[in-house]
Amino acid sequence: MGDALVSRLAPARSVALAALVESERGGAYVREVLDAMPRARKLDARDRGFAMRLALGVTATTGALDELLDAYLARPQKVSVRVRTALRIAAFELVYLGTAAEVAVSQGVELVRSQAKSAAGLANAVLRRVADAAAGYLAADGVDADRRPLVSMARRAGLPLWLGEALVRSLGAEGASQLAHAQLMAAPLAVQMNPRVHTVPAIGGDPCGLPGALAGVDGPRLVASGILDAADAVVSDLNAQLVATAATRPGTCLEIGAGRGTKTFMMAAQAARAGYARDHVALDLHERKCALNRERLELAAMERIETVAGDARDLDGVLAAIDGRASERILFDTVFVDAPCSGTGTMRRHPETPWRLSAREALWDLPELQLELLRQASGRVRPGGELIYATCSVLGAENDAAIDAFLAGPEGSRFCVRPVSDAAIFHEEGFQGAAALIRRWESERGLFQSVPAPQAYDGHFCARLVRI
Repeated sequence: MGDALVSRLAPARSVALAALVESERGGAYVREVLDAMPRARKLDARDRGFAMRLALGVTATTGALDELLDAYLARPQKVSVRVRTALRIAAFELVYLGTAAEVAVSQGVELVRSQAKSAAGLANAVLRRVADAAAGYLAADGVDADRRPLVSMARRAGLPLWLGEALVRSLGAEGASQLAHAQLMAAPLAVQMNPRVHTVPAIGGDPCGLPGALAGVDGPRLVASGILDAADAVVSDLNAQLVATAATRPGTCLEIGAGRGTKTFMMAAQAARAGYARDHVALDLHERKCALNRERLELAAMERIETVAGDARDLDGVLAAIDGRASERILFDTVFVDAPCSGTGTMRRHPETPWRLSAREALWDLPELQLELLRQASGRVRPGGELIYATCSVLGAENDAAIDAFLAGPEGSRFCVRPVSDAAIFHEEGFQGAAALIRRWESERGLFQSVPAPQAYDGHFCARLVRI
């Protein structure tokens, strides 16, 4: 009787398998695939949550799961995508969820059988060996003693070893360990409210010292409230909200890398609270994202913001029309570079990141692009103005090192670093508590670098450079 119940394939696992296969074949984000699946919507809340947990967890730990599975597969390269994905789901349960071995193996065999009946025996043999080896794999048994702590940390977080090494170099052993410990946990949810909203719906969450921010919001209640669709609020990590607030100043602003406009919205909201008069140009490479930004700003009744599409590596070309209207080359009071980055500070929310990201991209290609953007942006800052540089990375190559490289060049010679917590808005009434939140993560140089940890928000970097 018990065996029969165990062998009956749980629908949540079947749905997770379908979402993972579609995501891998099409390159789409697995969360979006699962959200769009009719089969997933038919599950009850508990099963839907379990399917999401499996899909996100397998995505975040794919390489680690494959490393373990391949040790027990005679011909790893011959295993089909569907069978391998089914094996990954069972292995994830065994290694990272602590599911009872008899359940995880039995369900894994049935999951494989649903894709290839002939592979059920293989699945049974491989998964039983994975169950026996899981604890030793996480502990990095068999690895040289001097490498064991690093390898174990990377495996427990499901991260590539090169990324674990980069995290230790950037954050130190303790910071990297905190990030790794939180990697497979759900990240807390925060929102920034539109200042026009005076009565907040029952979405959970509490004020946290930053005007307009609610921390610890309940996700389902937030979605059900409809305030996101009405542009009465935006979802944003609390540390990202602090960065956007620090970049909010009176006068003219050029925002580079605006994306769909979450920070555009938040800067406009904080400017309204501070009583700042501003004219804002929001620039992004993609016209589609600019259009989404405009739509939300119009719905939010936020004005004096212009969106522009173009490549920020050629700012003079992108801003030619704006310069033409003014009959001069415009310089801005604030230029905010929200740079494309590795996203290593937000991996809990974007599980595709660790295994789609390469060491070359994170440690060389992106820093080169970020330095080029900084150099271009610096030429549009008026004397006495500010250049704000931000990433959602925790890697030193994209953050401190990028700032040092910029300051060492001819463009950077006109700028000096000033503490993020001393930005003008943090001296305004009601914003002093936000300055205290900034200082928790501020270095002696005045650079802001938060680090993910259990129950804590994401990893974001911000540097505030004043033109002399």
